[in-house]
Amino acid sequence: MIEPLPDSAKTSDSAARAVLVGLRAAWRVPSIIAHDFAVLLVLPAAASERTRASESAQLAVLVAHRVLALLARVRPARWRGTCLHRSVAECVALRAYGLPARVMIGVGNGAAPATTIAHAWVECEGVHCRSTRGAAELEMLAPARA
Repeated sequence: MIEPLPDSAKTSDSAARAVLVGLRAAWRVPSIIAHDFAVLLVLPAAASERTRASESAQLAVLVAHRVLALLARVRPARWRGTCLHRSVAECVALRAYGLPARVMIGVGNGAAPATTIAHAWVECEGVHCRSTRGAAELEMLAPARA
């Protein structure tokens, strides 16, 4: 008879998975931006009913951001520490946990002189995202239809 795993083993398994999800998300950012970026601009068609991020999903996002910051220091850099790269990594990590995340892009609307000309952030209902819109007045760009 197989005994169920104790809670501490389940917790360490979910933490290990979160670290791997975060590493993979950060590693894939340059390729996703170059080839599959449009997919992240819309909500996934098969979005799950989950609307709250687990601690594991939040850990995966944190790992993705930290790994991305380290990879951005490697020369020649394929990775950057920009809002776009961070948002893509966060969106990929959240989607790995079945959350309906998407990357948003906004540009300054010219209403006021802004230090931010363009910005990328993540929106995911019910989740406090690390990549946020901020206070800048931005016009959101809509994905182009093919």
